[in-house]
Amino acid sequence: MKKYLAVVFLLISSHGFSATFSAEQKKSLIDALELEISNRYILQENIPSIRESLQKIAHSEALKKIKTPKQTADLLTKALEKHDKHFGVRWYDPNIPNKQPKREDWFSKLGRKNSGFTRVEVLEGNIGYIDFWGFDHVNEVSKKRLEAVMTLIEDTDAIIFDLRNNGGGDGNMGRLISSYLFEKPTHLNSIYWRATDSTTEFWTFETLNGKRKAKVPVFVLTSKDTFSAAEAFTYYLKHLKRATIIGEVTKGGAHPIQFLSLDKEFKVSIPIARAVNPITKSNWEGTGVLPDIIASKEEAFDIAYQKSLHIIQNTTNNPQQLKEVSEQLEVMTNKEKLD
Repeated sequence: MKKYLAVVFLLISSHGFSATFSAEQKKSLIDALELEISNRYILQENIPSIRESLQKIAHSEALKKIKTPKQTADLLTKALEKHDKHFGVRWYDPNIPNKQPKREDWFSKLGRKNSGFTRVEVLEGNIGYIDFWGFDHVNEVSKKRLEAVMTLIEDTDAIIFDLRNNGGGDGNMGRLISSYLFEKPTHLNSIYWRATDSTTEFWTFETLNGKRKAKVPVFVLTSKDTFSAAEAFTYYLKHLKRATIIGEVTKGGAHPIQFLSLDKEFKVSIPIARAVNPITKSNWEGTGVLPDIIASKEEAFDIAYQKSLHIIQNTTNNPQQLKEVSEQLEVMTNKEKLD
């Protein structure tokens, strides 16, 4: 996808909040928050209910009892997340900038840590396994990393993508990975942008460095922590019937976000666009992606691995591979008996 994370800083005002937070400062913050949500939030039909929630907080005893800007930000975040899990308010103390641990940017961390790929291997039975915790920006470095990953598993007879701990990132990486799984150009997803009242379609890439695996069985593992771009990847593979999804219902964030500065000390993340699947004409916002096979986070891998082994057992013409698969299935069966 074109953008799953846009960073824009909008300076509205400067108050210089102290460690204590007055009623006037709280009101000013909530007013600024309401304004930005009204002007930018993607689901305009939900804005009245969000504003109502903010006004309830503005007159609540809980807000009156709060003494600090950090606590105010946390309270507002908790309320906004009930409407959309991508909402979030953060406070940055201006008085101790050198003592505050700097929060590393998601994509900086991905770039520093192998684009999120933590485990890539060929499992017994010739099954490819890819475990990664984020979707990096697509650039020359990340493309080479993905090419290395896909080269390692290019001759496998099934693939398991493990997204149980994947928090998302850039949807374009999902497009690139998906391009290995389709022979022909395929419409994966679309994004509707409120600001421009326009829709952008996202298709698989026409050219790739590496072997396409359009007919190999694919499994995707999910959990309640699978989020954002990882959910997009899961959702369109499910509805294109290109993968079997195994695990827990995902977190439920389908809206690309924008970071805005409400003040020099406060920032808010606001969803400013929405995913539109070409098949369902909808998305997974608030509901999460429902797996084809519901299983706990801990059970998902074993189920996917066994199903992969059974498929290979029923299709392979290689006697040695059949022996390996049969032996591994016996190991898995004995493990279940012990459990």
